[in-house]
Amino acid sequence: MTERRTIAPNEDPVCGMTVDIEHAKASGLALTHDGREYVSCGKGCLLEFRDDPGRFLDLAYQPEM
Repeated sequence: MTERRTIAPNEDPVCGMTVDIEHAKASGLALTHDGREYVSCGKGCLLEFRDDPGRFLDLAYQPEM
């Protein structure tokens, strides 16, 4: 398995923002990739992550808001 950067359960993998997990789930801003659930701050970040999760999970990726 490829090494991935550490992402907290309540961290948006795209921008790094802290997200309320329950609110994200209730708002449809959570998705599962490779058996792990990721939450997003908004639809834009969710769609970016959905379309290219490997980019955002790569060790070299640095989230920016």
